[in-house]
This record gives sequence, structure tokens and C-alpha cells, in this order.
Amino acid sequence: MPIPFTLAQLNLLYKNVKDPVYFMKQNGDTFDYVYVNPVCRTIFKKELAGTSLDDSMPPDLSREIKKQYLIALKAGERHIYRDYSLFSDLDTAMETELTPIDFEGQRFVLAVTKNVTAQKKIEEDYLFYESLVQNSVDPMIMISAEYMIIDLNSAYEKAFGVRKEDWVNRYYKDLPDKQKEQFKSGKDLLDQFVPETKSSSIIMQRRKEDGTLAKFSASYSPVNENGIIRAFHVVFRELTSELLLKNELKKTENILESYKDALNYAALVAIWSLSGTIEFVNDNLNKLTGYMPEELIGMNIYEISEAIISTEEYEKIRTVILDGVIWRGQLKSLKKNGEVFWVDATIIPLLDVDGEIYQVLSILFDVTERKQLEEQLHFMAYHDSLTTLPNRRLMVQKFQQMKDHAQQKGEHIALLYIDGDNFKSINDQFGHDVGDDFIYHFGQAIKKSLRKGDLAARIGGDEFLVALCGIVPEESQLHIEKIIDRINDTLAEGWEINGHHFIPSSSIGISVYPIHGTDFDDLVKKADAALYLAKSNGKGKCYLYTSP
Repeated sequence: MPIPFTLAQLNLLYKNVKDPVYFMKQNGDTFDYVYVNPVCRTIFKKELAGTSLDDSMPPDLSREIKKQYLIALKAGERHIYRDYSLFSDLDTAMETELTPIDFEGQRFVLAVTKNVTAQKKIEEDYLFYESLVQNSVDPMIMISAEYMIIDLNSAYEKAFGVRKEDWVNRYYKDLPDKQKEQFKSGKDLLDQFVPETKSSSIIMQRRKEDGTLAKFSASYSPVNENGIIRAFHVVFRELTSELLLKNELKKTENILESYKDALNYAALVAIWSLSGTIEFVNDNLNKLTGYMPEELIGMNIYEISEAIISTEEYEKIRTVILDGVIWRGQLKSLKKNGEVFWVDATIIPLLDVDGEIYQVLSILFDVTERKQLEEQLHFMAYHDSLTTLPNRRLMVQKFQQMKDHAQQKGEHIALLYIDGDNFKSINDQFGHDVGDDFIYHFGQAIKKSLRKGDLAARIGGDEFLVALCGIVPEESQLHIEKIIDRINDTLAEGWEINGHHFIPSSSIGISVYPIHGTDFDDLVKKADAALYLAKSNGKGKCYLYTSP
């Protein structure tokens, strides 16, 4: 059975991967296991290769998995699905990324499953906290470690007769004396906090909007990052009895501890406004991107572009979150030093008490290593392992694109079938290691001789295909001859391997689209027929296909 990758290649990439990896082949209305990595054998405690999904899974689970596989095959692109919902009772949460592959009339799916239980908890904690703050009837306020007011909810405005826009970004030292006095007991408590301090509560009297004095429990919780207090979150509860005071203090402390744990749990966090202005990034994100906090906070996503997310991707995501929907996916971006990295992203629209989006929260996980494995696998599927040139499969895909362009421009495409002369004698005389080096240099010489837009592929042994694009019909012979002359000149320069200097020659057969046909395989056969004539008439010859 022909498959796009050898089992050895798959094992090289996925043998030591901790996530379960399955390579599946569609077989009628089910899928057969072609390859599984060692983790899968540990999970299932049996050999899966050679069996089908229906053999290894309960019927309900098998139907759901097959449905997701078919979605990926129909879309023809990577597809991610989860086996859970937010706020479900499942103890574990799994997420699977599917890569569909068509190969020689067969359909395959590469499935990589990972445990995202921790990520699910993060998303739930953040959503719960935002819902709590914006919809709570209790006044809440966030104060920075420098005693600047960062945020407050509508309940705080209503309770104490203040306006958010008048208070946010003001420091304690800049408040009027009357308001300073209200804050004094709280500030005295904050002055005593150290990074190891847990949540604390005090009882205080505050004047409400209607002018009456009321007794409140004020619970203060520090927000820590890497052992440093960045801010304090304060919740006020109006008290009617000492017994209520005791119970309410305990509830508030538990809630704030949960929030603090959720914040410190996240690997990479960024928050920006609906207009795109970055308002918060945690240290982990700074370390990953190489940007300092002051370089990011206050800037717009559009300004930094690929530093965090490209403008094009941002617009796609923005369309989703403007509908109040959580966006999940993977993003390719650049670090400050230009290095590429990939993140698995959950981007959440945060709603205020009126149900309007006012901020966007992104939780990111670095998946660069996994993406590099996938890209390596993709490269192996479409390139020759010896020369690193494209293989026949990639040539077929690219040729269709070249045809579409040629039709629009009224141009021709020349297909050169190139075969090295006397390659067998090199293997026989010097051995296969030198023969492999010779093939590598031969392929590089062909590639070096081509123009931008032309394509060279190795299709086996010392046989290569070259597609020449942009051939003007009136001057096609001249264009083709120029490229062939360049190939022969480059080969004539030769190369050294283990102290031996090689000056190879080649025989070339030529067919031209659309003169000799429009089908790729048909054009290859005709170029091969012309190559046969070239080799029959001596070395270093080239022949254009002519009808029998």
C-alpha cells in the first residue's frame, strides 16, 4: 500500500512525542491505523496498526471521531476539535488537531491529540472571574502596587457616588484630602503587604452615595507575578450583623484566592482593548517575544504587527470576538529578534454589565516545537530526501498553478526530462556514498541554472524534471535553448567529491504545454519519449517531442 511517509520517517518524528499520534487511512466508511506512536500503545495496551477505529473504540466514540476526520478531509485543511465543553464536569479535556493528506488516490489523516485540561481550567477561571467582577452587586476596585486606581466596576460607582472615568489612573497622593481619608485604613493595610502575604480583610465605615454611613468588610488580595506584587484587588461587602461579617469575609477570601491562582496559572497572557491597545502582558509573554513590557503596553496591535499577531489574522479574530464568541486556534508570529514562534491561542471577549465587549483576553501556549515537527513532516512529504529538491508530488501541484498562470498570460510551459549520462558507472567505480553526493551536486547544478519561477524536481535515480514558466510562444525555442545551455554550462564546471573531479553531461527530452498536451502525466510521457531518442543518439543531446 503506497503511503506519503515511511513508517521510519513517522517514527523519527513522533517516537518521543508525549502526545498520542495516529496516522490513519480512510477505508470505506471507517479509518485504519497505519501508524501510532509508543504513547498510543501505552494507552490502549494493544497493537493498533492494521486495525480500524471501529475495532478499537466504542461505537458512539468511533462515530464522533470519524465525523471529525471527514470534516477535515472535506475542508482539505487542518481541523481542530475538542471532546469537551467549557464548564463541563469532565475531569480531563482533550483536543485533537487533524491534518488531511491526499496521496495517489488514497486519503489519510494525521491526528495529534493533547491533554488541555489545564488550559480548560484557565479559560473557565478567567471567564468566571470576569463574570463575577462585572456582574457582581458588590463594589470592586483594582489598585496597582504604586497605589494607582486601575479599574472599578459599576457597583462601586453606584455605591460610593463616583465615576470610573474620574478615578481610573489616579494615584492615592493625587486624591482630595476627603477621599484620602476614606482610603487611609486600606492604604495602611496595603503598606504591610509582602509577596508572601495572603488575602486580608478589615472592617471600615464608608459614606455611601445617599450620604449615609455604612459598615463594610473590605477584602484585599494581592496579585503576584514571579514573586512580585503587581496589584491589589479589593471587594467591599456591606454588613448588617457581626455573624454576616464573619461568613462574608470567608467567602470573599476564597473567591479572591481562586482569581489569584487563575492569574498565576496562565503561561502567557495578554489583554487589549477593543480598539487594539495593549493594556497588560505578563512576564512569560515578554520572555517569549523578547519585548519589554513598556514596549508593548499602550501600543496598538496594528503598530507592532507580527510581534504578537499579524494584522490579517487580527482582523479575522476580531470578526469572531465582536460576535461575543471565544476564538481558538494557532498563530504564527515573530519574536523581537526575528525568530519565528507558534502559539496555541484562546482569545476571549470580556463583557461588561451591559453585555458590551470592553476588553479582549488572550491566553497563549508556546507550541513551536510541535509545529516544527509538523513542518518537517510536510517538507519530507513533498521533497526528495537526498537533494532536498521538490519531488514529483510537489511538481504536480505546482504545475497546475503554473498552468493557470500561463492560461491567463497566453504563455507556454516547457517540461524538461533530464537524465544524467553514465551515472551507473560512478556508483560502480566509486561506491554509493559518492554516487549519492554526485546526485546531490547534479540536482543543485540544475537548480542553480534556472530562473526565478522555474521549478526543478528529482523523480528518481539521476532523473530530474524541470518546468520552465513564462515562455513566450513566438520565442519559445530561443528561451528553452538558453536555459538548456545554462544547465550544460553549469554541469561542465563540475565538482569535487573525495578528491575526484566530476564533469557530468546529461540527455534531455522536451515537451511543451499546450502544444503537446495539457495533462501533466501526458506531457511527462512525451518528454520521456523525447529523452529516449536523445539517449539513443549519444550523450549530451536534447530532443523536442515530435508526434510519431
